[in-house]
Amino acid sequence: MQKLINKIASYNTITFLIIILGMLFVFYAFCLFVIEPWYENLFGPIGGPSDYFDYMSLHVLLIISVLIAPLMETLVFQFLVIYLLLRFTRFPLWIVICISALIFGILHTYSVFYVFYAFVGGIIFAVAFVACKQKRGYFYAFWVVALIHGLYNAIIMLRWYFYL
Repeated sequence: MQKLINKIASYNTITFLIIILGMLFVFYAFCLFVIEPWYENLFGPIGGPSDYFDYMSLHVLLIISVLIAPLMETLVFQFLVIYLLLRFTRFPLWIVICISALIFGILHTYSVFYVFYAFVGGIIFAVAFVACKQKRGYFYAFWVVALIHGLYNAIIMLRWYFYL
């Protein structure tokens, strides 16, 4: 795990953003085209935040999904959880990342599919956070991961909103 984090941390910020967003979108495409159809055939609709899009205007959706949610979720699920676990436990780094991702996933309870989807996304966000923290500290890590999370949410939310 540390070798992966060292490698990711070695990139400049723009390359880092592209790599992390790329990982998120590869996983998203896999879920969209492989896991989601299988899940829906067995269990029905996956649910998710898009269920609420009909009740909100686009500008409210953008404020919530691109600004508020990424800032709050990065603060709680990456910054606080990772900081507290690294500071007050002797857990290996991979356990810290998994705990952060598990909490992130469990709190996205639209469906079992969505908990899994958010858990894997949480792993990617946690790895990105730890790599950024290693490179320039917690403050830098917070803002870079919140930016990545916001960009990701913006693209996914616009896809849902316009049914692309």
